[in-house]
Amino acid sequence: MTIRPAFPLQANAELPELPFAAVRRAIIAMALEHELPVIQNSAAAVTVEIAGFGHYSFAARAGGTAIRVSAALPDRLHMLKDGIASHLDEIRPGTSRALRWPDAAAGALPPNVHFTTVQSVTPIGNAFLRVQVKSPDLAGFQDDAIHFRLLLPPPDCAAPEWPRLSETGATVWPTGETALHRPVYTTRRISHEAGLMEFDIFLHDGGRATEWARRARPGDRLVIAGPGGGGIPAASNILLYADETALPAAARILESLPQDSAGEAILLSNEGEGCGYPVTAPAGVSLTWLRREDKHSLADRALAARKHAPGHFLWFACEKAEVQRLRAALQQDKPAPGTSYIAAYWSQS
Repeated sequence: MTIRPAFPLQANAELPELPFAAVRRAIIAMALEHELPVIQNSAAAVTVEIAGFGHYSFAARAGGTAIRVSAALPDRLHMLKDGIASHLDEIRPGTSRALRWPDAAAGALPPNVHFTTVQSVTPIGNAFLRVQVKSPDLAGFQDDAIHFRLLLPPPDCAAPEWPRLSETGATVWPTGETALHRPVYTTRRISHEAGLMEFDIFLHDGGRATEWARRARPGDRLVIAGPGGGGIPAASNILLYADETALPAAARILESLPQDSAGEAILLSNEGEGCGYPVTAPAGVSLTWLRREDKHSLADRALAARKHAPGHFLWFACEKAEVQRLRAALQQDKPAPGTSYIAAYWSQS
């Protein structure tokens, strides 16, 4: 298996009972569904690149399958190792239980889990709180990986439990009364030199992250896991669509675009631009705010725009039903890998 030098860290495992042919079919289908680049595809080996994070590589081995995961940083390598387990269970339920990663430090904290300290909590607009945290290790949080998870214990939990590594190298999450709430958020700003990171929480009544943010004070401990997939597109022409939950990611992407960029950004919120969330874009990227009460469909807007700007990168994040509609429509055109990011940030159901 050929691994690009950009991903020098590697982990290897063997699954002698899992036929390579079945793995190859499933991995190629996954790559097509999620527009992942296929680096190698033959009767003996297949390699897929995962969102710039690294590679999943599989090879035929004595009736079974050899697996190699590669990445550039330890936290990313671990994230990919955990992710591959769920993919294998989709191929054959229970397969992940046979997966053994060598040199697993049983009982240790996973390398993608970070303890941070809250520095400040500041209102942003009418519906967001900006949280600044400090941590000694934020090296993995780069422009190609702008998402992460909060790890929030149950309210009033006196003795929180954190994830640990099993003897096989897999992450074991607390269950039952100590189960963690793990919502995904976006790194809004980061200073690696100062060890500071900021993220914005959209406020909605009843949300556990909302309740945590409203109570948070400087000095509080916050545990996070990441980074996760999804980064700033390496594109200058863009079609971007986001609702309130995705405004922090949209804002970071738009302000990071080259000044000669072109395209459009359509943002949806209950109050439209009146929500007060600050968003700027290059002059060539039109910025439009829509009000939710007017029943706009971001999926319809995206599909219409794509017909007139087929070469633009499509970035789309909002409610699950809208995402499903867009994905179904786009699959008919079979877009090239790496030309879109489409994600459900929440579900109405």
